[in-house]
Amino acid sequence: MQSNASHAPCIHATLRRLLFLVCLLGRLSSGFGAAAPTVGPCEPTLVRHWHDGVRFMLVSAPHTAQTMPALVGLEWVGHSSFLLTSPEGLRLLTDPNAFHPLQGTPDVVTVSNLHMTHNAVSQVSGAPQVLWGLTFEHGWNPIAMTVKDVALFNVPSYASRTEPENSPVLNSIFVFRTGGLCIVHLGNLRHPLTAQQLQRIGKPDVVMIPADGHWTLSFDDVLTVIKQLQPLLVIPMHIETTAHAEVLAQHLAGRYAVRRVEGRTLPLSRSSLPAATEIVVFSGQ
Repeated sequence: MQSNASHAPCIHATLRRLLFLVCLLGRLSSGFGAAAPTVGPCEPTLVRHWHDGVRFMLVSAPHTAQTMPALVGLEWVGHSSFLLTSPEGLRLLTDPNAFHPLQGTPDVVTVSNLHMTHNAVSQVSGAPQVLWGLTFEHGWNPIAMTVKDVALFNVPSYASRTEPENSPVLNSIFVFRTGGLCIVHLGNLRHPLTAQQLQRIGKPDVVMIPADGHWTLSFDDVLTVIKQLQPLLVIPMHIETTAHAEVLAQHLAGRYAVRRVEGRTLPLSRSSLPAATEIVVFSGQ
């Protein structure tokens, strides 16, 4: 009995060492391969740090697939509907619209609000995973998840322009992180962002913002939201033609540069981000 008692501390020490090794190996193994995107607030990218005056020293590293520039495909389908294509090929459609049908089948569909111009899920081909920011039965529907190489979450926004957080939730802001970028789809935002929303969203690279000037945000409110988020690319939405985006561009003239893109597609990458905020206007059909 005395011998067994004398060995007990040794056994406990050995178990502690084994547990330490298991935890260490688990952490090391999680560092190999492609890192999963983070579900959380947007953070400034390396490009933005550089333009803020922070300098980095580059050191040699083994060439891997992760060092290659990741491209994210962005296509304006119409109204508030966009197709995002991740570097690994995940196709994500926002706010499906029956008047602007997508050619092809997405893997994931997000719905920011329950208006018919945003929730035409039945018109989408195939059997995509549908993420409802709101539901008819329960209202606000919080989401935070990773699908393939896209991490996403949503943030509630409200009905009232003057007392937003004291009014019902009528819209879901979706935040997507993929390819080293943070992309925000504001849905039918109706008011400048609250402090709580800004903290939850962070500082995005690309923002799709409703720019009809009447039903959602006024043009002055659009300017306020751009100043709040300070994105590097602003893409007008909740519009029917590219001419509507030109109206917003004219309103913001002198404050931000305008990037006119032929067609309705724009490849995105960290290396292609501008030094300062630009308004993107799709100039072709």
